[in-house]
Amino acid sequence: MGRYTFLKFGVNYMSEEAIKLANKLLKSDADYLDHVTALCYIGNELYEQCWESEYRIFALLSSELDHLPLSHVRAKCSAEFLAKSDKELAEYIEYYKTDVISACNKIVK
Repeated sequence: MGRYTFLKFGVNYMSEEAIKLANKLLKSDADYLDHVTALCYIGNELYEQCWESEYRIFALLSSELDHLPLSHVRAKCSAEFLAKSDKELAEYIEYYKTDVISACNKIVK
C-alpha cells in the first residue's frame, strides 16, 4: 500500500493497518521486509519522525535493509542475488527478533 493510500484513509486507518502488520510479524517472517517497511512509513506518518517511538526499530531495519528486494521486486532478481539477500535478511531477523517482538506487542496493545 502506497503513501497516498495511507494518507487518504487517515490516522485511524494507519493505526489499524499497523496492528495488522504487527500481528503478521508476530506470527511469521513471511514478507518481513514489506511489513517492516510499511510499519516504518506508518510510524513516520503518525509521529513525523518515528525515532522516539515504538516504530523506531522499523525505521532502523528499513534503513539497514533498503538495498534488499521487496516482495514485488523479487521475481526480477537472480537466484544468486536472492540467496544472498535472504541470508542477510535472516541474520537481521534473528539479531533484532526481540526488539521487533517488543515493538509489535506495543503496537498491538
